Amino acid sequence: MKMKPPHLETETLSRSAYHLYERLGRGFMITAIGVLLGVLVSFSALAIFGLVDAMLLSWRPEGELGHVGYTGFYPILFLVPLGAAIVVGFLLWLLAPDTPVELADVIAIAHQPDPATPQVSGYASLIKSIIAVGSGASAGLYGPLLVLGASLAGSVRKVLRLSPEHAEMALGAGVAAAISGTFSAPLAGIVFAHEVVLRHYSLRFFAPVSIASATAYVISGEMFPGQVDLLASLSTKAASSIDIGVLIVLGLFAGLLAVAMMQLLNWMRATVEKNNLPVWLRPILAALGIGVLAHLSPSILGAGLDVMDVMLQGKLGTLDLAFLVGLKILASCLCLALFFHGGVLAPSLFVGAGLGGCVAAMLTALAPFTGYQPDAALFALAGMAALASCVIGSPLAMILISFELGQDYSATTALVVTVVIANLLSSRLYARSALEPQLLSKGIDLSLGRESLALQTTPVTEIMSSDYLTLATTASVAQAIGAMGKAECAEAHLVDADGQWVGKLCMFHLVDQASDAECLSLVGAAPLVLSASDHALYAQQEMTDFIGEGVPVLDAGKLCGIIHEADLFRHARMVTRSVWQHDHEDAPIDLSSKIGH
Repeated sequence: MKMKPPHLETETLSRSAYHLYERLGRGFMITAIGVLLGVLVSFSALAIFGLVDAMLLSWRPEGELGHVGYTGFYPILFLVPLGAAIVVGFLLWLLAPDTPVELADVIAIAHQPDPATPQVSGYASLIKSIIAVGSGASAGLYGPLLVLGASLAGSVRKVLRLSPEHAEMALGAGVAAAISGTFSAPLAGIVFAHEVVLRHYSLRFFAPVSIASATAYVISGEMFPGQVDLLASLSTKAASSIDIGVLIVLGLFAGLLAVAMMQLLNWMRATVEKNNLPVWLRPILAALGIGVLAHLSPSILGAGLDVMDVMLQGKLGTLDLAFLVGLKILASCLCLALFFHGGVLAPSLFVGAGLGGCVAAMLTALAPFTGYQPDAALFALAGMAALASCVIGSPLAMILISFELGQDYSATTALVVTVVIANLLSSRLYARSALEPQLLSKGIDLSLGRESLALQTTPVTEIMSSDYLTLATTASVAQAIGAMGKAECAEAHLVDADGQWVGKLCMFHLVDQASDAECLSLVGAAPLVLSASDHALYAQQEMTDFIGEGVPVLDAGKLCGIIHEADLFRHARMVTRSVWQHDHEDAPIDLSSKIGH
């Protein structure tokens, strides 16, 4: 066997030691980021939940939770939400043109080449949500806390000067910590970050996301148990075969109700934008609506987690539950559409629990005739998981949340059926989630896949070429042929005296023309052109059947570049390679080639 010279052996060992040191250093850094974000998010969540609960309980009229029906006029039901709405409206006006940051924005940011969460807008969105929900807005805190996790990740990235790739890690870790800390569900936090926000799985992201989720769980679930428990009274029985059959029907109801809720919300949003209502006025209108609806049931105020506990205990009748669900849908859509701030997750959990409880109450009323006695807690939990998973687009995460809340494997298995049926129905009737229309309005279609999404976020101006030939509109055929020959190209672009693009000439169409003919007269039908605002994916789709040398790119009618098919192919190949490296950079080292050598 041939031996390596000693200096080469030393050089190889040094290089290996450096790579080991680099990997260990990177591993330590992402671990530290995960722990830091877990600590920051969990303590923030504890403080925010405590503050909002204290605010709401300090003024909300006392009465039986879940009660429906007018019991008298309470001016405070108008005054407190209206006062909060004025403050929120002022903040919206003050921060304009910055838009409120929501969960859809976090998802959009995560898929940018440089995922930087807006600091001012992010923290301001949380402050507005605390003021609104604590003052009666029918919305939740889970969405704002997810935004907080993303904002804290952005702050950590800024302080530590992290690269864009590490910034995406931090963002996923912040979101995972928010879910884990608020639900005491560490597994759900990990899955939610990958399933809803990052939309991909890779080993290099798994470590910081998992560490952040575990840290948040230890702090909120172990150090401060019961502080942010969603369902303190949850207790389910083992699901029978009859239960599973009925849960399939519940899944259909949940899917249909989720579609109705999502359509109402996005219709209200579209109507508000169409009418161009002033941003400061929107929360005020929502507060007035909340004041009216709260007179029918104060239980719709705030996130309604205490009401959900009552639903789980089966203490409410069918009509009360049905009416309460309808009020909550209307109130929540009103608040969310008019930026009376908060998240959509808690309202969807409320509506789902109410739906499941309503079905259980109806079956209980029929028990003397059917002999079937449903478990109210199981049905409320199933409805909650099914409907919320449709609205948020997180079936796996909601199943895990349900399991980690109930710690009942048989019940969780039964819930899978309900969640699957509901998501299959809602995704085909409307969308994968309520977030999809919001993302599409921002020009982001996550259903395309990561490679296509990267192309969709790349403007054609980044890949266009400046290597093209221009001619004056007064040029003759002979002059055009001579210029093309000298430039070694087969196409030329006519530009007038104002720099406006007029048309494109092809050598093939010039060879049979009179040499003294004007090129302008030979410009035919308008060829394929692209705008400077178009993206690479659109260009790829438009150029599928393109034949020619290049497609002109116009900016306000002026030629700014051309796109060659080779440019698109080269960029698409680079994107594919980048995505692969993104997922496999931290994969284990392949030692097979070193064995036996």
